[in-house]
Formats: sequence, structure tokens, C-alpha cells
Amino acid sequence: MSYAQEAYAKGSITQEERNSLVEDHLPLVRHVLGRLPISTPAFMDNDDLFAVGVLGLMNAAESFNPNKGAKFKTYAYLMIRGAILDELRRYDIVPRSRRDRIKLFHRTEEELRDALGRDPTPEEIADAMGLTVEKVDDILVNMQAASLLSLDDASDSSDEGSHRLADCLACMSTPTPQDDAEKKELLDQLSREIQLLPERERHVIVLYYGRGLYLKEIGEVLGVTESRVSQLHSRAVYRLNKALLGNTEVCP
Repeated sequence: MSYAQEAYAKGSITQEERNSLVEDHLPLVRHVLGRLPISTPAFMDNDDLFAVGVLGLMNAAESFNPNKGAKFKTYAYLMIRGAILDELRRYDIVPRSRRDRIKLFHRTEEELRDALGRDPTPEEIADAMGLTVEKVDDILVNMQAASLLSLDDASDSSDEGSHRLADCLACMSTPTPQDDAEKKELLDQLSREIQLLPERERHVIVLYYGRGLYLKEIGEVLGVTESRVSQLHSRAVYRLNKALLGNTEVCP
């Protein structure tokens, strides 16, 4: 614990100590940027988003109240992430044309579900839409980005810097019985479904959530681009949602 953090624990802090607290947690800004499960739009600079994240960190240092019981790192993580997502929202990284594609995707998905009597695969949806699987992957990424940017990040209930796969799945965010046995059964099912994913999608899920790697690092491991990793991640989350819950939109 740095001297600034010790000062916070005592309930008082000087401006110098507050500045030190910000400096101590600058790596957290890079961590938040690297762990967003969507690629930064081509027209945006990561350095600009880093600066936005630093502003979020500074705001956290100014407003943090240690008497509420949360760790500063947890609070700062949420403030940094919220500031970055707010900046992305300002530019509407999912433009109208792509939102129209998302609506068409959902209509096609529903029609195929009625015709097949089950949830269609991304490949079947691509065929029905007359698109390549890669184009449908782009739609899934846009769906995930739209859902991510619609979340309320003001909550202080998250663990510090956590990115749990359960948080990405619609079925895990819906009200469920609190019984431990039922929760364990659901997690066991999730584990089984992960094993049934296509190899590359399974690797992305394991490396991102299990090993904590950034999208760029996963790309280096798999020999693909960061944007391709984002596509594989979105497709895997889509499949897991459908396998666990059925007719539910992806929830990042």
C-alpha cells in the first residue's frame, strides 16, 4: 500500500497524496483499455482514449470515499471504464447503417428459428442473409458493442478490474434462484458448452477470461489480427448465450 493509499485509509488526503494515488494507478487505465472486449474504432486513437481514462482516474481520486468500504482500485476501475465508454458513446461507434444490419440479423434469426425449430448458427444466418460468415461476425461485434455501451457503469458492485464470462451472458444476468446447487449446475453447463465451441472460439474464451490476456495478445497467440479476435469473441459469446438461454440477445 502506497503512502497515498494509507492516507485514504485514515480518512484524509492532501493534494500531493491524491496526485500520487493517480500516478500509482496509471497502469490500471491501460488495463481497462486493453480488456474492453471490442476493438477501438479505426477513427479513434488509443492515446485519446487513454487520456479520457486518466481523467476518469483523476475524478475517482477526487470523489473516492473510503468510508463506503470499497477499495480504491475497484472504484477507480469503474470510473475509468465509465469515462471511456461515455467517450465511445459520444461518437456512436455503431452507426445507423450497422444498426439496420443488426435489426435485419434479428429478423433473419427469428425466421430461421421458426423454420428450423431451434436456434440457427451464425453460419446459417449468414447464408440466409446472403452474406459471408465474416460479415455476420462483424454484425455480432456491433451487437456486442451496442450492448456494452448501453450498460449502466455507475454500479459499484463489480470486483476490481474483473471481466467474468458470466457477466457476458444474458442468462447469468437474469434473475435466478439463489440456491447454490442451481448456480453450480448453471456454471457446470457453461463449462460444458465452452468445451463444445469451435476450437478457435474456445481458445479465445479461455485466453480472455481464463488467462486474462488482451485481445492483441490473443491475436499474437493465434496468429490473427486483434479485430479477428474481437469477431471470434463475439461469435463465441453469441453461441454460449443461445446454448444456455435460447432466444436472448448477446449481453457483453
